[in-house]
Amino acid sequence: MVPTAPPTGSDEVTSNQQAARDLLSRAEALASIVEDEAPAAEAAGTLQAKTVEAIRDAGLLKAFLPVELGGYECDLSTLVALVAELSRQDGSAGWCFGMNGVITSICAAHLPDEGIELIYRSKGTDPSRVLMAGGFPPLGRAVREGEGWRVSGDFRFGSGIMHADHVVCTALQMENGVPVMDGALPLMRTFVVPRDQVRVDDNWQVSGLEGTGSCDYHLDDVWLPDALTFVSSHPHPERGRSLYTLPLISVASAPHSGFALGVGRRALEEIEAIATDRHRLASSAPLAQRPAFQQNYARARTRLDAAQSLVNLTADSLHESHLDGTLNINHRAAFSAATTNAYESALEAAQVAFRAAGGAAIYRSVRLQRCLRDIQAGAQHLVPGDESWERVAQVWLGLGDPPML
Repeated sequence: MVPTAPPTGSDEVTSNQQAARDLLSRAEALASIVEDEAPAAEAAGTLQAKTVEAIRDAGLLKAFLPVELGGYECDLSTLVALVAELSRQDGSAGWCFGMNGVITSICAAHLPDEGIELIYRSKGTDPSRVLMAGGFPPLGRAVREGEGWRVSGDFRFGSGIMHADHVVCTALQMENGVPVMDGALPLMRTFVVPRDQVRVDDNWQVSGLEGTGSCDYHLDDVWLPDALTFVSSHPHPERGRSLYTLPLISVASAPHSGFALGVGRRALEEIEAIATDRHRLASSAPLAQRPAFQQNYARARTRLDAAQSLVNLTADSLHESHLDGTLNINHRAAFSAATTNAYESALEAAQVAFRAAGGAAIYRSVRLQRCLRDIQAGAQHLVPGDESWERVAQVWLGLGDPPML
């Protein structure tokens, strides 16, 4: 999903950026709610209503939204910082905030005006309170019918679907039983579907990110009007500025980076909190005074700090090059590499902290074990998977412009 529209140029309005930065302090202020509700979210398999409403009430989703809908269209580094803070509080909350925020804002930028009126402005709705789950892999089939589309499909990993207002589904446009081609590739359409028209499986029984409710979901021959769809194989934003003319994979890398950095940071905080008092059975010295722990901890923290710096550096470079018209595949590859590196560094931090904590860390009531499970689950995603290194290497070795970058 690579937009064809160019950025608006280096004179893009940035006055909202400073106002947007106060969202970070609002996110920090949610810690008591988000952390208190995290165990219940894990038990229920979905975020608790109190957490979702706190995020809405704080106006955090404005970070992603186009300015025409009252949003801030924050730069990538700001999005990383916001997701990192919520993920530090609870991995599932940060994951849903990031994924739902990207999906909701992409649709806000691309839907026709009629769709905006139906979803974001209907009955006095505050656009920043709209929440969408779903995604953009083309796993459905859409056939033209009247002034709309008949859509069916089976979709996976609908993070946040249990608390979403609408669900996003992407389908191949079909005609006479075969996909309509857009050049060498099939034509893809993204649809925004009212939640009550989607069949959701109760199949989110997993080892990590339990509170995200990332269930599979289905559309069974659902009719949707033209107002609720846009072409996503070559999208052209109807509103918004530079954020929405970046490739989707680059936008999605921001919440992924933030999630990894936030969870990794919390894992280190958890072990730091007990290191001066914690004794292992075979040693009279507290953990903080043991050379083996000191080496492992210092190494893990340094690598996580370096990973955070690399994410910020490459995110800013990508954003600035996009504004001045010099963006190329190397900027996108660098940000992708930084995102995958953040996951690997966070996973190392969580593993070091978990192992150092000893047997006490295995109890479900201990936050540290959730950090490890969450970062392991997040690392299974396509964006930071091993294939991401292959895509980056192909660019750096001059082997072409790979998809998904």
